[in-house]
Amino acid sequence: MRLIILIAMCLISIGTLASQNRDITGKVIDKSSREPIPGVTVFIPELNRGVVTELDGTFSLGSLPERNITIQFSFIGYATQVEVVRLSESNNQVVIELEEAVSNIDEVVISGAYIMSKESSPISIEKVSRDAILKMPSPSLMTSLTKAPGVNEISLGPGISKPVIRGLSFSRVLSVYQGARFENQQWGADHGLGLSETGIGDIELIKGPASIIYGSGAMAGVVNLIEDKDAAAGTVEGDVNLRGYSNSLGFRTDAGAKGASENGFLWSLRAAAESHADYLDGDGNAVGNTRFNTQNIKAGVGLRKKWGDTRLRYTYLRQNLGIIDENDVSELVTSRGDRKVQLPFQDVRDHFINSETNIFVGEDRLKATFGYHFNFREEVETAEDQVDLGLRQSNFMYDIKYAKEIFSNVEAILGIQGFYLQNVNYEDANEYLIPDAKKDDRSIYFLLNYNKDKWVAQGGVRYDYRKVTADASADHIVDYGFLLPGEPADRTLTRTFDGVTASAGTTFRPSSTWRFRLNVAQGFRAPDLGELFSNGPHPGTNRFERGSADFVREQNVQSDFGIRYSKSNFSISGEVFYNHIDNYIFFAPTDDFVGDLTVWEFEQADARLYGGELELDIHPTAAKWISASTSYSMVIGQRRSDMSYLPYIPAFRWNQSVDFRLNNVGALKNPYISVLGSYIFDQNREAPLEEATPGYYLLGLNVGSQVMMGGKALDIYISGSNMLNKTYVDHLSLFRPFGVNQMGRNVALNVRIPF
Repeated sequence: MRLIILIAMCLISIGTLASQNRDITGKVIDKSSREPIPGVTVFIPELNRGVVTELDGTFSLGSLPERNITIQFSFIGYATQVEVVRLSESNNQVVIELEEAVSNIDEVVISGAYIMSKESSPISIEKVSRDAILKMPSPSLMTSLTKAPGVNEISLGPGISKPVIRGLSFSRVLSVYQGARFENQQWGADHGLGLSETGIGDIELIKGPASIIYGSGAMAGVVNLIEDKDAAAGTVEGDVNLRGYSNSLGFRTDAGAKGASENGFLWSLRAAAESHADYLDGDGNAVGNTRFNTQNIKAGVGLRKKWGDTRLRYTYLRQNLGIIDENDVSELVTSRGDRKVQLPFQDVRDHFINSETNIFVGEDRLKATFGYHFNFREEVETAEDQVDLGLRQSNFMYDIKYAKEIFSNVEAILGIQGFYLQNVNYEDANEYLIPDAKKDDRSIYFLLNYNKDKWVAQGGVRYDYRKVTADASADHIVDYGFLLPGEPADRTLTRTFDGVTASAGTTFRPSSTWRFRLNVAQGFRAPDLGELFSNGPHPGTNRFERGSADFVREQNVQSDFGIRYSKSNFSISGEVFYNHIDNYIFFAPTDDFVGDLTVWEFEQADARLYGGELELDIHPTAAKWISASTSYSMVIGQRRSDMSYLPYIPAFRWNQSVDFRLNNVGALKNPYISVLGSYIFDQNREAPLEEATPGYYLLGLNVGSQVMMGGKALDIYISGSNMLNKTYVDHLSLFRPFGVNQMGRNVALNVRIPF
């Protein structure tokens, strides 16, 4: 702790050492006509700053650090262009030529430690924009992300879901929020992601091990929620988003404002509330107690100066989540529009405070991220004034890294990370599933990046140490009769996990037509608290859960290889992967009972997962008003000992979409129509004690436009999912064992009003 305080003080003092700053000016023109393009967004993700080109296509950005800067140029109807500008050179004037295109295949990503073009990154990263979420919203943020190939969700109704990346889920997918690791009891099968779309600009999904950068929990990949960009200097802007859903009679209200002064002071404030009644399945039957309500508040302040920038943010999120009673779902059905909390339910509250600071010293950069997170989870089953399972968790994290330019094309990053978690049971809880516990993570990592001409190469190495201490000595836990494995006399148990991981990857772009990518990465994951120490009933479920303190850490090596071929009319890409996992931990029911509860136990065995994704985008230059895309994704997971299949592996999926861009009509600007389809194949590679799941087809429809009113452009989107009102059960639904169907037809209306 003293070391962290010392580093923080150093950061404040270094801020006074302002390095020489540069300005950049330029012009954006049409590549064919050579005419200037006004309204182009010029954005620097590294600084979260941007401007819009003037009527003559010119732009200017000042007070930039003297180093390589990655700039993204984007405009509707043109291919996004990413340029790396070296600001240490004397002439920082650029001319950018944008080419007309319907579809974009490239943009800047920041999740791979190095800020670069998505197409140049050796790590496979999918990017989901805020606009894409607004055009096709879902009651769950995670559902909106499953349009990306290779990404699925495990769900317990629309309010509770968590990500699945290439077949791996639960604690193997790490969430990053406001630049910091976000952990809120993700070990529970029925514990959702716990994050919302409020104030989010983009979401990036790393598909593959990212433990070198992010540590334990990133062996499958990362879901990185990126904050909305700052307001332009000297401006104040805001918007109100109103949304309604037909199926669950749900509504969402989201409003916020942000501003920036000329002297560099930044601020933002946003709040949202959402409420849903029980949903209807494809047969029109209400699924009792799938209702949920959320409230979200975010606030932030920051300072942007010549030496760099710093931001301080606070987020509050409360969720009341209904849970079905698998013994009799129909008993929980009430009146159609009823959204009042009823038993059983989860009451989850999160307070998250974090700071991000960037300091530029010549060509180098120091970035420090600190975060503090309070999570309160109450699961209520017997009476509204009694807590059956109550957990209070506090997390402190830090990530400090120094980026050093060794040569003009080689950059190194040296970093340290730490994460300290304390989890305590409520004294007045009726039941105890896991003991009180502390978790102490410490790590150091080194990364190297080479980027020149047609080649990008990255590699790194990391060392991690984790100490976990379980404590069942509190009087209320003793009185309950909770026992740790081996029944130690002092009722405490300590486990330590450590190890070294490495990764290497390269991207080769011989021309604008071809792109080749190869990456080999190690990942790891220490067992979570539930896997190690659970030994009790889980309220809201029909399970008695039992872990094992003898588990060792999971370790994997994944190889990825991808090719993209693109021309003016189309692009086609393919990715294949093979994931070799030692000591894979999974959850399965047994034939044993404790009282009337089925015993579910965690098991550990070596495993393998393999598969890939294939994508085709068609965007004819002769008919720019139409475009189409299709993708196919598959993954197979097996135990290596007997080749039996792993549980909770998604079915193969084939997605299709056709988009029509229409001409402006009066006050309607940029209208569009999109038809979407998703065919999910039979999942007949079920694990032991699982059941096969039949396939199904889902049809979606989106229409939308900007509507000019009072000089402002209102965004209006109408979207429909499961338009054929299909009755189906997804293989990854936690409702599947109880025969509960998924949501039927759902139409959403979203209106965004800027001010």
